[in-house]
Amino acid sequence: MKQIKKSILIVDDEIYIRQSFIDYFEDRDWLVFDAESGEAALELLKTQTCSAAIVDIRMTGMDGETFIRNASKKYPDMIFVICTGSPEYETSEEIRCLPNAIDQVFSKPVTCIEKLENTIKKMLGP
Repeated sequence: MKQIKKSILIVDDEIYIRQSFIDYFEDRDWLVFDAESGEAALELLKTQTCSAAIVDIRMTGMDGETFIRNASKKYPDMIFVICTGSPEYETSEEIRCLPNAIDQVFSKPVTCIEKLENTIKKMLGP
C-alpha cells in the first residue's frame, strides 16, 4: 500500500528563505507548497490540502499571526509553526491557545532544520 506524502506549506515573503525550506523538505520526501504572503497562502489552501505550515510573522499585507488565525479556523487539522527573524517577537495569547499551533517559535536563520521537521512530525503523529 502506497503511503501518502506529508505536505507542507511555506509562507514567507523572502524567496531565499522559502527556497531553502522547499529544498530541504522536498529532499526529505514532503510535498511542498509555498506562498509569499498570507493572502496568497489562504488562496492556495482553497485548492491544496496541507498537513502543516511554516509561517513567517512579518510579511507585507497580512501578517503571520493573522494568517494562522484565519487558516486554523478553516483547516483545524493543519499544524502551524512560526519561524521568524524578529528577535523581539512574542507569540500572542490567542495563537498560544490554538491546539494546532506549535508553541515553540523557531528563529531565522534556522540552524537545525531537522529539529523543526521533527517538531512538526511529532505534532502530526503517526
